[in-house]
Amino acid sequence: MNLDELKKSMSTLDDVLAQKSSGPIKLNTTTCDTAQKKIMRTYRQGALSTLILAAVFPCAWQSGFGNDAFTPGIKIFLIIFLLVATMWYGYLYFKTKKINIAANTPIQTMKQVASLRFCALTGEIVLGMAIAVMFTLFLSNLWVVGQYRFWIVLSAIAVFIILLTTVYLPRTIRDFKNLTASE
Repeated sequence: MNLDELKKSMSTLDDVLAQKSSGPIKLNTTTCDTAQKKIMRTYRQGALSTLILAAVFPCAWQSGFGNDAFTPGIKIFLIIFLLVATMWYGYLYFKTKKINIAANTPIQTMKQVASLRFCALTGEIVLGMAIAVMFTLFLSNLWVVGQYRFWIVLSAIAVFIILLTTVYLPRTIRDFKNLTASE
């Protein structure tokens, strides 16, 4: 980018920032409350699901299920991961619950929502990287144990990723946009 393009971009940015709104911002409280309840339900379900899995996996492994595919290190890692995910989703649930759309000013609400978005995105990235490491170790071990199991698990991961990107992610983005919907 040369100096002329930079000057043009800066002047455009100055023009946009200099524009004043015609009136005060007013949030649509019914849309915002509905979105807040949906987001809270998502985080509550996430915390409950990971807590249940953190309890079920040790019981299943104690009975001998999956002992050939899961090494002791992967088992410990998965249990710790699920417990950390439970705490993280619980934290996000209570952080979402603390947003009071009716009592706060729109700027305070938008600040809280921006903080929630940042926390949620950061947590999902960290948890996603941890689960990617776990699945890398698990799939390499599964390839040695049984190749048909490897392909079944890989197919399930592919279906999950497709559902995540086509259903869950757009719904979450819509709910976060509706959390600061203005009239």
